[in-house]
Amino acid sequence: AASARPHTPRQPPPAPISVDMEAAGSILVVYIVFFGAWPPWMPLTLQSMALNTGVGFVVIGDEPPPPVRPPNVAFETVAYAALQERLAVLISEPGAGQASVRYNWTYKANDIKPLLPELYPHLLAGRSWWAWSDLDVVYGDLRAHMALALRAPACCAGRELQCSKRLRRDRRSPCFNSSRAPPGRSADTWRDARACPCTAGERVTAVSPLYPNPWRKKCWGPFTAFRVEGGASAAGARPPATTTSLFRRAPKWRQIVGTAEYAHFDEWWGPLSARGFETMGDVMTRLSDAGELVMSRALLPFAEAKSCADVECTFCPCGALRFELRGGKLLVNEREAMLLHLSESKPAWREHARRHPLPPRQ
Repeated sequence: AASARPHTPRQPPPAPISVDMEAAGSILVVYIVFFGAWPPWMPLTLQSMALNTGVGFVVIGDEPPPPVRPPNVAFETVAYAALQERLAVLISEPGAGQASVRYNWTYKANDIKPLLPELYPHLLAGRSWWAWSDLDVVYGDLRAHMALALRAPACCAGRELQCSKRLRRDRRSPCFNSSRAPPGRSADTWRDARACPCTAGERVTAVSPLYPNPWRKKCWGPFTAFRVEGGASAAGARPPATTTSLFRRAPKWRQIVGTAEYAHFDEWWGPLSARGFETMGDVMTRLSDAGELVMSRALLPFAEAKSCADVECTFCPCGALRFELRGGKLLVNEREAMLLHLSESKPAWREHARRHPLPPRQ
């Protein structure tokens, strides 16, 4: 995407990322749902998946699998109508009769990303971590960046605040001059590397490249990962036994799945939020505040091919102009990134494919 002020991906503080996730038993499976014809950037996404040895990917959709596919990428082919029938069974309440699910566009399928481990539990066998993601993503070295994330748990139960500019100027607020606050008092994970320390052996149970951020938002549609077993959390809190059904902690999850309106359930924002519906971002923030979920506060470098003229998210990466897959690493604007979200560049990809179609396979 074009940009008036090209940005590079958000960069973490210098740190080695050489921990072998596979040797540590942390095996990741990434769920993706996509209905319709495969997009023109599909070969690049598949190549980036192939370079992620030790990570499994599952693509759920209605198209036949591509003729050439990496061994670590599985395809679950299902008709969109058949998937809606499964969702109707899932949201039906005992004694209330069979619910109905009728979607009129395929983009609505993004709302079911948090449900995929419960819909396809056999794909979790032997996995320690699961994630949802999108097909408009080019992946860097996921295991290396996940290893970096695991070293930075944030135990923010009861004290993390959304630190606005006003609060940072308020001497009575924990956000004021947070880098000089006494250890354990700071609530500003975005500005203060010492904020939300963990002191009782807590371990990371969720990773989002978007977090930390000034808004305390905990999840991101293009990639959010969870430890399968809930694990240790803040003292006195009761962590979920498993994260594969966290969507059930949203009070109106059945209505979200049942409506044809896209709710951005996999995101930290959405039009239904103002109408009393929690997205997974809301759920994760609430559980983190209660000490039931431990986020990673590592500044993971990620990139987006989008304009930098986004007044709503000034901290979000933008201006990705070029990328390269070099071995197992992804370089965006000459800097390593965990992943690249193609975002606003997708129409240009499709227009290029229309003007320059590939010759038919022999």
